[in-house]
Amino acid sequence: MKMIPVIHTNEGNLVKRAVNGFLQPVVTIPLLHETYGDLVCLVHPGDRVREGETIAVPSSSHPLRSGAKVHSSVPGIVEDIVSCVSPNGREERAVRIRLTGRFSYLGKKRFSENWRSLPPSEIIRKIADSGVINTFDTAEPVSLASQIEDTEMKERNVLVVRLYDDDPKRITDSVLSKSFFDDIKTGAFIVSRALGGAGIVFAYDAENMQKSASAGKKGKPGEKSPAQSDGKTDPIENADRSFMNVEGAPAPICFVPVDITEYPAGFRNEIIDAVKKSAKEKPFNKISAGCVFADAASMIAVNNALCFGVPSVEQYVHVSGECIPAEALMKVRVGTTMRYLAEQCGGLKRSSAAVVVNGLMLGSFCASLDAPVTKYVKSVSFLSARRIPDRNEQPCVRCGECRLVCPRHLSPDILYRHASGGAEAQKEYIDSAVLCSGCGLCNSVCPSRLSISQAITRMRHAGESL
Repeated sequence: MKMIPVIHTNEGNLVKRAVNGFLQPVVTIPLLHETYGDLVCLVHPGDRVREGETIAVPSSSHPLRSGAKVHSSVPGIVEDIVSCVSPNGREERAVRIRLTGRFSYLGKKRFSENWRSLPPSEIIRKIADSGVINTFDTAEPVSLASQIEDTEMKERNVLVVRLYDDDPKRITDSVLSKSFFDDIKTGAFIVSRALGGAGIVFAYDAENMQKSASAGKKGKPGEKSPAQSDGKTDPIENADRSFMNVEGAPAPICFVPVDITEYPAGFRNEIIDAVKKSAKEKPFNKISAGCVFADAASMIAVNNALCFGVPSVEQYVHVSGECIPAEALMKVRVGTTMRYLAEQCGGLKRSSAAVVVNGLMLGSFCASLDAPVTKYVKSVSFLSARRIPDRNEQPCVRCGECRLVCPRHLSPDILYRHASGGAEAQKEYIDSAVLCSGCGLCNSVCPSRLSISQAITRMRHAGESL
């Protein structure tokens, strides 16, 4: 297979823009792309489906009112309804489709639709029908429409859009924010209207903006930057910590710089702290963890759905690792396998000991190279054995390292022992589990290789020990 042009080498993290991936002859599309839910499959083996046709809908027992629908990412014939292991490790039902026939959206001219005349309820319905998933937290993907509906009225005053990646080893949202900010901006306008006119916070990488500004100043006297020579300006490079006049904005907008040189920097609590330091005016001074937080990729999906009527059938995936000769940020079809991603980057030059999905800090091990890309996959890393730490768990040695490194000042060791059936913790400790952001720092410093962060996450959802 030929390599995709404009794919850059692994050295120096040189990926600057996204490229279109190849179409896999057979795709496997899992029916569930959210953390929770139950979907009803609408197709059967032998059925012919169009690109973007709905193949699964939330069942009547779905816990969320506006669960995201699932669509065929390619035109073709349904070969079978199979069982597959998703990137999150869960075994899911999936639709296997063989590519054949004409595309409905790919390569076609797009005609813009007027979303501004739509009421909030209709916008929410269209977001759900288009299958948009909010991947602000890749470990807990959720239907964006359901998230908007379930947000209390008092929390609908602010929408936060993160323009960088929460995992330091992932570049997906950072690159998308530079390449498609107009689409992200429009998507944020649409969600703001769905929330009833919420103020919009764009949280951006402060260090990267400073580097961009410095690079512009270092040019020769009288020499124009590439953007200036093209007659274009980068909206993000013009971002300021004060309020900005953005053309067509339906609500107040604030650009907030975030220092991402220290981890963690991309979770709700860290962004809230940055907003409170930079913005004192209403409605931004009312920001809380209950507001809607979204990422760049989700806003692009909203823009495609509401402006052009294109359902969520594609995913931007950053592919990297020393087991492949090149890395890339590729736009691929949902249902494309990990193995096919590696082939498009030159193939595996050595056996991959592990495939890590969604970053080295926040990601998880993928069970198989044949696992499909889902709507919550943002990055895939093919790692050799020397990069994989010893994963054999040992008893807790009570070193206290997890307490020292915790950015929320919790006691992860006590919470872990409680969750694992050891010493029962006091109620104050149990209640503190809701403050955990899931950054995974406790895991990274634990000499016993305990899954502390995962245990606390389960506690947070269950409200009690497992």
